[in-house]
Amino acid sequence: MTGGLILAAVLVMVGLATAVRQRRALRALADEPFVPDEDRVYRRGQARRRGLTSVLLVVLGGLIANYYMSGMDARMDAIPDRDKVGAESEPDPRTETDKRFTKLAAVYWSAVLGLVFVAVCLAVTDFWATRKYWMARYKEMKADHETKLQRDLAVYRQQKLNARVPGLKPPTADDTATDEPPV
Repeated sequence: MTGGLILAAVLVMVGLATAVRQRRALRALADEPFVPDEDRVYRRGQARRRGLTSVLLVVLGGLIANYYMSGMDARMDAIPDRDKVGAESEPDPRTETDKRFTKLAAVYWSAVLGLVFVAVCLAVTDFWATRKYWMARYKEMKADHETKLQRDLAVYRQQKLNARVPGLKPPTADDTATDEPPV
């Protein structure tokens, strides 16, 4: 029981801390006037995805804490004990309320697992969105770098060509005395 409550408390604290951080990120983004549109869209989407995930963590923590604090765990633990005691006197010791409660607990934990699945899906979506964004930035930087390298290579080749052809050299003090063009 204490392990479950500790897990619930950790989930709630992490969820709240993440929600506060994403709220600050959205405010900081709103305060920055000169952010490119692609970056603004990505960062806003990232904050929203992570904010939704933090809300799910708080809800999950609350559901887990509710399970232990409401006594559902103790009642589930008591059902097998009643089965052992009733096995000697009655043929079917499980009552209808125990069956309904077991179904309720199964639906409860199915909902918890469903929310965990949604949180994991949001995390994977955030991962892919981040990868897509950074791959686009990488391609932009690579193309820019390639353009600069091509420009530098063209300048280098032109300098080498100028060094080989004597007529393209800058004139020296001796060459300015004659009026004839270099051959």
